[in-house]
Amino acid sequence: MDKLNIVVLSEDIDLRIHVKNHLLGDDIVISGYSDFDSAGKLKTVNLFPDVVIGAVKGEVPDKIFDFVQQLLINAHNCVVVLVNDNINVELVNKAAQFGIRAVLSFDDTPEEFENNIKNIVSLEIQRTIDTNEGKKVRSKVLGFFGGKGGTGKTTISVNIASVFAKMGKRVILVDLDLQFGDVALALDLEPKDTIVELVQDRGGISIENINSFSMVHSTGMNVLCAPKSPEFAEFVSGENIETIIDVLRPYYEYIILDLPPAFNDVSIAAVENSDEIYLVYNMDILSLKNAKTSINVLEQLQQRDKTRLIINKNSKGLIKVRDFEKMLDMEVIALISTDAKMAIASVNKGMPVMIAQPRSEIARDIQRFADRLLEIHSGIKPLGAKEKKSREKAERKAQKNKSKLEKSSRQNRAKL
Repeated sequence: MDKLNIVVLSEDIDLRIHVKNHLLGDDIVISGYSDFDSAGKLKTVNLFPDVVIGAVKGEVPDKIFDFVQQLLINAHNCVVVLVNDNINVELVNKAAQFGIRAVLSFDDTPEEFENNIKNIVSLEIQRTIDTNEGKKVRSKVLGFFGGKGGTGKTTISVNIASVFAKMGKRVILVDLDLQFGDVALALDLEPKDTIVELVQDRGGISIENINSFSMVHSTGMNVLCAPKSPEFAEFVSGENIETIIDVLRPYYEYIILDLPPAFNDVSIAAVENSDEIYLVYNMDILSLKNAKTSINVLEQLQQRDKTRLIINKNSKGLIKVRDFEKMLDMEVIALISTDAKMAIASVNKGMPVMIAQPRSEIARDIQRFADRLLEIHSGIKPLGAKEKKSREKAERKAQKNKSKLEKSSRQNRAKL
């Protein structure tokens, strides 16, 4: 068995220390501590724990059971254990109803406590194997590339990542524009550590280290930021990128790569290890020429088959979408509106357009693109506007009928 990755939840520092002092084995690592709140849930989910231990003294409040229920929606493969000083049948039964696998006592010795945790995990592993629930995450690696600056690839990659994250998908956005990447700026993040610190860490490139060196955005996605200064780019190799992607695949549903506007060891490694590559270009003659060159390079790398084209709308341009498709022999998969003022305002706020201006034309175009990707990847067509409206209307009607029935029932009881 690999090392058990454990997160300890408690609002009491002494209880955290108690649990820590009862987990002394070399095959156990405590990757984090947190509270029973929304920030704690987000932090816990992104640490990918095997075991979550909640430590509470006295009566266990309902908010903790609600917390566990919400946690298991996003971290359904982890085992949740509760530690308490007043164990009774009622507590054990209630804990089981909310998905807690066991209730342990603070009176257990370190040896008893650790063995109990390991036995619970072993049983859970066997259960998931028997019920075929222990499958790896089915991941997609999407690379966004523009052969020149100013194409909007970062805007699109940031917003696509935020859409998927808001849908509850496990998403990580990796800024591979190692010299001039501005994903952190676009998301108003101030990273203490970046991809450079990750590849130089003596612990190696593990999922624990990647999560430790990345940041969690308010949308729920993880972000691995580019170096703080261009000269540090040389410390990251193509081999590092290949390893990072391989390590991330089992844990994230979507791995979004914001690629540099050039072909080098890093971008080529990213392209070769991506499932899909999206070329982002404006509708002008220079972009058309650049796109043609980029596709020729991708063809030489034998990567053309997984390449798709995204065009920024520009009604004033002389070049039309059909010109791109004809010259490049490639279908345009998405048209994204251009609004420089809105894009700049979004960056200045440090918020994706999907959050800052959700009703804007850009947001609608990106949402359509995200829906199409989900349709392609899952085979399930997302609800369109008409279907959504119809469903909402049916839900309102059902709620109205329910209210009428409740009112009628109250009136009948009053008569009795």
